[in-house]
Amino acid sequence: MIDEPSRLRRWAPWIAWAVLAAPAIAQLILLAATVGQRFGYPYDLEWMEGGMLQHAQRIADGQGIYGPPSVDFIPYLYTPLYPGALAILGSIFGLSYQLGRAVSIVSMFGIAVVVFSVMTRASRDSGRAVRAAALTGGLIALGTFAATYPWTKGWFDLVRCDTLFLWMVTAGLTMAHHKARLGTGWRGQARTAAAAAVLGLAFFCKQTGILFVGAGGVIVLVTNWRRAPIYVAVTGAIGLGGTALLQVATGRWFWTYVFEVHQAHDFNRDRFWMALWEILGKFPAMTAAIAVGLVAVAATAAVRRELPAAARTFLIWVFVFAVSTVVGMLGFATEFAERNAYMPAMLHGGIAAGVAVPTVIACLQLLLPDRQRRALLAELAGATLTVLMGLQLLGAWWSPRPWVPTEADKLAGDALIAHIAATPGEVWVPAHPWYAHLAGKRMYVHQMGIKDVTWRQHRTILGLDQALRERRFTAVFVDAAQTTPGLPGYRRDDRLAGEAPRTVSGARIRPDAVWVPVGPVVPPPGARVLFDFEDGTFDGWTTEGTAWGKAPVERELPRQGPIPAQGAIYRIGGRFCADSYHGGDAATGTLTSPAWTIQAPQLRLRLGGGGNQQTLRVELVVDGAAVRWVNAPTPSAERLRDVTIDTHDLVGKVARIRVIDAAIGGFGHLLIDEIWEETPATAARTAAP
Repeated sequence: MIDEPSRLRRWAPWIAWAVLAAPAIAQLILLAATVGQRFGYPYDLEWMEGGMLQHAQRIADGQGIYGPPSVDFIPYLYTPLYPGALAILGSIFGLSYQLGRAVSIVSMFGIAVVVFSVMTRASRDSGRAVRAAALTGGLIALGTFAATYPWTKGWFDLVRCDTLFLWMVTAGLTMAHHKARLGTGWRGQARTAAAAAVLGLAFFCKQTGILFVGAGGVIVLVTNWRRAPIYVAVTGAIGLGGTALLQVATGRWFWTYVFEVHQAHDFNRDRFWMALWEILGKFPAMTAAIAVGLVAVAATAAVRRELPAAARTFLIWVFVFAVSTVVGMLGFATEFAERNAYMPAMLHGGIAAGVAVPTVIACLQLLLPDRQRRALLAELAGATLTVLMGLQLLGAWWSPRPWVPTEADKLAGDALIAHIAATPGEVWVPAHPWYAHLAGKRMYVHQMGIKDVTWRQHRTILGLDQALRERRFTAVFVDAAQTTPGLPGYRRDDRLAGEAPRTVSGARIRPDAVWVPVGPVVPPPGARVLFDFEDGTFDGWTTEGTAWGKAPVERELPRQGPIPAQGAIYRIGGRFCADSYHGGDAATGTLTSPAWTIQAPQLRLRLGGGGNQQTLRVELVVDGAAVRWVNAPTPSAERLRDVTIDTHDLVGKVARIRVIDAAIGGFGHLLIDEIWEETPATAARTAAP
């Protein structure tokens, strides 16, 4: 029977080291809470999520993803393993944001298993204190990685390949280190081949996997050089053979996208070197722990001519951290990159720092001569490193709030999907193609694909110009950060103020406006167009002052010398509207229409700009006197909104419209368009808020 003091002594090291791991555990709980709150969000957390689901849907439909760029589809510049896996899983569970995020979350759990596998093997055949320190080192490694979540803009749990890729390369490198040493004969070769297969397939998850394939080869050479031929054969068969098959299957388009188009992106040397200092400087305690571990290993090798098992594992992961740092530097220096490029470096740096703790303890146990004191001093040194890294994790505490969509975002997404679904005909949602799918519409090309093949290139996008020229889309739902090269033949119609779900990871963008084909607005039955400015002139109108310029405008006015540019105008009916911003808000003037005979009981017009009741107004003039007048709706905005004038008692009278801009202050201008005569019933059917 074990007495209580013996049991306490047995568990004391584990309890002490677990306490030191508390900051890392707190970071992991914070990450889990954040991911849990984001998982069920039914719209894009990051603006390329829906595009990745579109890739998977095409694979599931047998259409493929690599082919000539067209209005229907242009692939992201990634290899196909991740969307292919989603397509297979989607045939069982159905394609959804939750499925894609579940793959990333499972990958995070896989990474945790690999990390603890590394730590267990590093402390094998060591004393209890080293094994306990190794467990804490694993938690420190994972906690360090979790603490980078906001720094990398919430990338771990997205419908993207990054976390699956990270799991694959981390597992593959771990296998390359451990499996190459194990077994004899064909069993030993098979273990090495398995590691090679995982790393070879990682290339088809993300192109930078090729660098980790090289790193795995170095590890196999150092660990057991006799296994190098099988490693090279398997990675070559998978990488080169898979590439050749995809080239044939895609008519040579595979390599065009994953290499040739990608190489057209700019490489920024300043960002390359900045990435090095960001990676090394983000967590100085992590970097210092690695440095201390290297000193301890060098001293032990020089004095004792031997190394503990933990030291060998530590050196492997310092090497992997160096490779991952280069990968991060190359990734971040590439145009359009985000700090998700740092994910491998921060995970592998965390692993190296975590293994440094048991390594320092094991090395000092060999170096220190006094047997009675060396255990205490060695554990004290390891604990000091752990405390420093733990304090740094506490200092890196972050709030989940910026990374979690709100209920308002969900409601905005619901409204947007309803809007898309209610729009007749074909629609295009360039930044969020899956939104069209959710609305029961056909998906078209993602704007990132357009940017990829046109940025510093002159590739033809089949069918896109024709679709825009022929007004194929009845509406285009555009993001504020729209990067497509213009929308010829379309005009900005209206804003999506309450229909704009945010993205909370990566680039913070949201749907902003609806564009519709250019052309006169067709009045409903019973309505009569009086004036709509669609001839692009003020023929028949009388202008006084300078505010109205010489002709109607097609869009907002640009900067006029010291006068700032006008804000974007929404809801121009057709192509032109009248605008009194010529000369800025300080300019004044009057615009008077030709005379006509009132034939309907109601007048409707679109009016925008400033809502000043005294100095900005539209008058209905009969017999030379203003008998009615209206203002632009408030709040003031560069958005034309419907305004009506009751004319039931004026039917048969000859009238004119007089638009007065006498304001000189902020928002001292008016916009006017589409003046119609209507019955009240017609107006109720056609009016917009």
